[in-house]
Amino acid sequence: MSLAARSINAIQSNYVGTLVRVGAQFVAQIVIMRELGPELVGTFGYALLLYGVLALAIDQGFGWSLIQANFDDDKEISVVFSRLMLASLLAMIGVFAMSYPIERYLDNYLVGDVFRYSAPSYLLVGLFVVSQARLRADLRFREIQIATTGSYLLAYPVVGVAMAMSGFGVWALLAAWYTQAVFQILVAYRYSPHLLKLSNPFVPTTSGPLGRHVAGINLLNWAVDNSAGLFVGGMGAAALGNFNAASTLARTPALQLVQNFQSILFSTASAIGSEKGKIRRLYLGTLAALSFILVPAYVYAASRADLIIGLLFGEKWSSASGIFAVLSVGVIAMATGMIAGAILSATGRQGVVLQSQLACLAIMLFGLYFATRIGLTYVGLAIAVAYCFRFVLQTGAMANAVDATFADLARVLRGPFAIALVMAAPVAAILPVSLGKTVAESTGLLCQIAVAMLLIGMFPRFFLSSALVEVLTRFASGRWLVRKCGLEELA
Repeated sequence: MSLAARSINAIQSNYVGTLVRVGAQFVAQIVIMRELGPELVGTFGYALLLYGVLALAIDQGFGWSLIQANFDDDKEISVVFSRLMLASLLAMIGVFAMSYPIERYLDNYLVGDVFRYSAPSYLLVGLFVVSQARLRADLRFREIQIATTGSYLLAYPVVGVAMAMSGFGVWALLAAWYTQAVFQILVAYRYSPHLLKLSNPFVPTTSGPLGRHVAGINLLNWAVDNSAGLFVGGMGAAALGNFNAASTLARTPALQLVQNFQSILFSTASAIGSEKGKIRRLYLGTLAALSFILVPAYVYAASRADLIIGLLFGEKWSSASGIFAVLSVGVIAMATGMIAGAILSATGRQGVVLQSQLACLAIMLFGLYFATRIGLTYVGLAIAVAYCFRFVLQTGAMANAVDATFADLARVLRGPFAIALVMAAPVAAILPVSLGKTVAESTGLLCQIAVAMLLIGMFPRFFLSSALVEVLTRFASGRWLVRKCGLEELA
């Protein structure tokens, strides 16, 4: 099977798994948020903040650098596994020790308990890395989806929701967390077993240098994506809960979609190597496909933030609507920028990614310092501005690397942004009040989708770029659409 065919198969597997996971995550999130409220969600949010950075420190970049390693080298795998488990043990001990001063600082005993009971979960992080990396290297994303999506479906919609509705409070989230981690490890190891032998963790490895570069990028990514949580955490558990609710709702669909593509892009670009023409087609095609999904959807969400938060989480989460609206716009820049970052990293340009992340972090920290003194909505604005700046830097670097022009990018993005203008129109406002808000918005949404489809049918060459047409022709339904629009010569 060719590399292109394997990549498309991986995309299809990830696409189905992502839809299932996002759907389940929304249902579970809605139930759990409604049951627990901002205070308890924020309490668990403190543990999530620490877990995010320590999990990356445990990973040490091997989750990506091992893709380019020799998995038949038992010595290399043994050393890497030993490093992972040593880091996991140190993290577990550190979290337990830190729980007491954190509890006193926040004056919240429940936060301390959550930290202490979550400490053993760090041992599970190191057990997943090698199996996941091997599956990525073989482009076996179907198996990764079974492990990640299957574990989530068992953990949150089943264990988490059941315990939350039974009154277990924040412990429902912790139990779901453990369930997901254990099941994910078991499934991944079933599909990709490896030697569980410990050896000297300080022996040099061939995947170590790239791992350190990747680890630096990952830690910067964490700082960019989670530094706002650190600032908001100082405003109290309720504020952190509202921020996490808005951030999760805005970021989850995009991250689930783009992170899957990142894995595929990194593996595919690594296999392509230095063939600039193929890299340009890979980048523009992915950017075109994701933009057509993300831009209209998130512009619509931003324009209906109050309605979405109210319908999903209830009135007690109303403080989250303002930050959700602003973050929805920022997520577009975040997600589309991540595409360039994955390909740049895979083709030896990690330095460019690091520089853009550092610039993004500096702008974000500057904005957050002032935003947390004004209100949560301004926190979202600071994040969105920083994401947009990073998008410009990484997209510019990617365009220079593959000789893509501004006109190439404009042709890819003009269709999605034009459709987004249609989706942002306040159609429900002109409908009769007697319909009710929910019915009016639903009717308006159907009208907007119909208008968008009509415009695409009337002006296909404007809305569907050649990069998008090339992607569509890889799928049966896409080929049908291309024929209907008379765009076969663009494929």
